[in-house]
Amino acid sequence: MRQKVSLELKVEALGLLKTGLSISSVSKQLKIPSGVLQTWSQIYAKEGVKGLAAYPKNICSGEIKDRILWSYRKKRVPLHLLSARYSVPYSSVCRCISTYRRQGKAGLDGVVIDIMDVMRSGDTLEEALSKAELKHKLKVAMNELEYLRAENALLKKVKALMEAEERKNKRSRRPSSH
Repeated sequence: MRQKVSLELKVEALGLLKTGLSISSVSKQLKIPSGVLQTWSQIYAKEGVKGLAAYPKNICSGEIKDRILWSYRKKRVPLHLLSARYSVPYSSVCRCISTYRRQGKAGLDGVVIDIMDVMRSGDTLEEALSKAELKHKLKVAMNELEYLRAENALLKKVKALMEAEERKNKRSRRPSSH
């Protein structure tokens, strides 16, 4: 099973690469396969920190699920056309619609309602759905917090690199005292 790597580690690795270290040396230093570093570098170049936060990508991300649902519900676009429009496998589009019908928006984002837990808690199904929505909102907020923390860490490292470069340039511009 693939282990999730923190966004901070990805940002640190890319920061080391930007300082001029080779992929193999960063790979050895952080114990990350060089192919993974190359992938992160390409994703960062194409999509920035947001792309890194989403890697490894789900086949059908939350934003695309929202667009699929909107197109299906409001415009009545057929599933095969949604599959082609959003470059998502037909089976994923079907699963997205089916999950939405059974569990609502919270189900699409991974908040699962276990009927046995509902029965043990004494909550009604409506209360359980309400709790699931709250769990979903908490999950979304925590993901946003992780993204903002990583972005903040990246900005601090970029600032430090820029200040170091500025100090280096100032030293090289000083006239020699000889």
